[in-house]
Amino acid sequence: MSIQVLFWFDVEDYIEPQSDAALKGLLEIFESHGVQATWKLVGEKARVLERRGRGDIIRLLQRQDIGYHTDNHSQHPVLAEYLDHMGWEDGIAELRRRESQGYRDLTRIVGSSSTFGQAGGSWAPQLYPLLKEWDIPLFMDEASHIGLDDGPFWYCGVLHINRMGPNSTRMNFRKGATGLAQGQRDFDQIHARLAPTGGLISIYYHPCEWATQGFWDGANFARGANPPPQEWQSPPLRSPEEMQAGLALFSEYLGYVKAQPEVEIITGRQVLNLLPDRAVERRFDAAEIAQLCDFPDGDITYRIDGDIALAPCELFSLLLDALTGASDGDFHASTPLGPTRRLASTLDQDTPLSTQAFLATCADIRDFIRCHSRLPDCAWLGVERLAPADFFLTAADLLAAHIKHGQFPDKVPVRLGRLALEEHVHDKVWGWVIFTEDFDAPNLIELGRLQTWTLKPGLLTG
Repeated sequence: MSIQVLFWFDVEDYIEPQSDAALKGLLEIFESHGVQATWKLVGEKARVLERRGRGDIIRLLQRQDIGYHTDNHSQHPVLAEYLDHMGWEDGIAELRRRESQGYRDLTRIVGSSSTFGQAGGSWAPQLYPLLKEWDIPLFMDEASHIGLDDGPFWYCGVLHINRMGPNSTRMNFRKGATGLAQGQRDFDQIHARLAPTGGLISIYYHPCEWATQGFWDGANFARGANPPPQEWQSPPLRSPEEMQAGLALFSEYLGYVKAQPEVEIITGRQVLNLLPDRAVERRFDAAEIAQLCDFPDGDITYRIDGDIALAPCELFSLLLDALTGASDGDFHASTPLGPTRRLASTLDQDTPLSTQAFLATCADIRDFIRCHSRLPDCAWLGVERLAPADFFLTAADLLAAHIKHGQFPDKVPVRLGRLALEEHVHDKVWGWVIFTEDFDAPNLIELGRLQTWTLKPGLLTG
């Protein structure tokens, strides 16, 4: 089976000119091997290349795959710092205000982006509607905030190559020939493990690693520091000889990876063809939907049905369509976002509800989703409410009863549940050196967990 390898670079150091030389050296290495990588640029880095007259580097970048890596990366406040104090809609609007110019400049200078990657440890779920607005279909990083079983996944309607765990590797060029040999062995181990079924391997670097002995942003913005530009400093430089030796080792490593059997080096733009979301093409009948929405233990998660994966939000939309008779028995899933607040149910388990009233609520929620493109924070039944998970399981039981008996019962009992996928959003993730030591962003984690209604694996094509 074929193994696809993604090389990607966070191109972010807009302070030290020697990082430009390292970037050019890496671009020339990929050209010499006849392959491409994904280069996620900070907006300010693209502008600095333009101001420095580095048309040579810009032209090389234009022949590669481009990603967006925020406008200013580490200058405070970074996006997690200001977004934790905002809600969903105002957070999206503020991101648009702060980030749109950077993305416009990047597109003007080097071209449109296939990919977005966060700056360091700065993540927020309000990013995703903006990525959809900009037509950026892929999130690629190695951040710890959200992942799914060390593989590709969909979240908020965006494909992710993130938190790949044992399928992420890199060669330590700083250790010379020893680092190269170890990097080759590490790659071989992943290759051997994935060979029977195929899979993705993620390899990432920063060009500044070849140029400096520390990171540019840690030297200036660590622990909340925010000096003016005239006081910015570079970390200690590597000698030109050290940089060239490191680039030569990387060239050898790239050549080694390329030469391995059944290996294809691809870009972020190309990976989209390997992980299509086939759920949007599938049609379902009511009986199939009832089976897919059957969670006897009350833990709601994604479903895999043959070659498609369905997120809980997609199951939710199918369930509503089936109960409201939306399309004469031929249903297809939509992918709404998750709710934006956590509201608990005011009704207890087994409380009998009028089926007629419940179906009216189903129709109301279906209309809410069409209007807002997300799940509601709760389902209203008069003055009482059900949390989305409780509503989902109650609705699933009602559909199952209709399938079994050929008609709806007069009453449907409330069934309580939970969204099991919330555990894939981690909360101990704010250790980036740029943050103050006591930084925490519980509101972002809460929003992130609510959006796991959209979480499902990305399934590789054959």
